[in-house]
Amino acid sequence: MKRLVTGLLASVLATPALAADPTDRIYYQQPGASDTSGSVGASVGALIATDGDESETATVYNFSGTLNSRFGPRWNGQFDARYNGASMEGDTLAAYGGGVHVYWRDPAAYAVGGFAAIDWLDFDDLDGDAYSYRVGPEFQIYRGNMTYYGQAYYGQYIVDGESADTWGIRGEARYFHTENLRFEGELAFTRISDGGDGARIFTVGLEAEKRFDNSPVSVWGRYQLDNVDVEDENVTGHSFLIGLRAAFGTGSLFDEDRNGATMETPKTSQVF
Repeated sequence: MKRLVTGLLASVLATPALAADPTDRIYYQQPGASDTSGSVGASVGALIATDGDESETATVYNFSGTLNSRFGPRWNGQFDARYNGASMEGDTLAAYGGGVHVYWRDPAAYAVGGFAAIDWLDFDDLDGDAYSYRVGPEFQIYRGNMTYYGQAYYGQYIVDGESADTWGIRGEARYFHTENLRFEGELAFTRISDGGDGARIFTVGLEAEKRFDNSPVSVWGRYQLDNVDVEDENVTGHSFLIGLRAAFGTGSLFDEDRNGATMETPKTSQVF
C-alpha cells in the first residue's frame, strides 16, 4: 500500500476560493495588466489514498511562482517555477523545476502557443538521478466570463538512465462569477509506459479562488480525485488543498486571466 501511496503523491503537487456581488457576464476591456506580471504563492493539504479497504494519508505542500512578459503587441513569454513536496510516515518525496510558455494572445478572443517543462525528482529510496520533461501545444478560448483551456503533451521519466514514455491531455473550464472570484473544473488523462508495464491516470479537479478587492492577495481551495491503474492494482487518491497567492502587475483575477500569467505547467504527476 505504501508504494502505491507514494505513486499517488505527486499527482496532487499541483497549483492553484470565495464572495462578491455576482456579475451576469464580464466583457473584455482594454488591458489593465502591465507588460510584466506574475504571482508567488504557497499551499498545504492532504492526500488520502485508498486501495480497497486500506487507506493512507500524506501531507502535501507547494511553493510556486510565475512571471509573464509581453514582448510584442500579442506575443507573450511565461516562466513558471515550483517546489512540490509530500511526506508520509517519515518518508518524503519532492519535485522541483518549472516550465516556459511562448504564445500569441488576443485577450478578446483566444491564445495559442506551446510549452516545455522539466522537473527533478527526489525521494528517499532514490540512489541516482531522476527527472522528467514534457513538451506540447496549448490554447485558450475566451467567451465573456468563461475561459476554456486545453493542453496536450509528450515527455519522459528518466531514472538512473532508464526511461519511460508519458503522454497526456487535459482540459479546463474557468468561470468568473465576478472579476475577483473564479471557479474552475479540470479533466485530465495521463499514460506512462516503458514498453511493457504502464500506468493510466484519470484526474478530476475542482477549484475556487477569491482575490480580495483592491489587493494583490488571493486565497484558493482545491479538491482533486486521481484514479491510478497500474498493472493489476488500482488506487484512488482524494486531495484537499488550500493556498495563498500574491499577484503583481494585474488588477484582478479576470485581468490576470486575459492579460497576465494565465498558462499552467502540467504537474510532474504520478511519480512511481
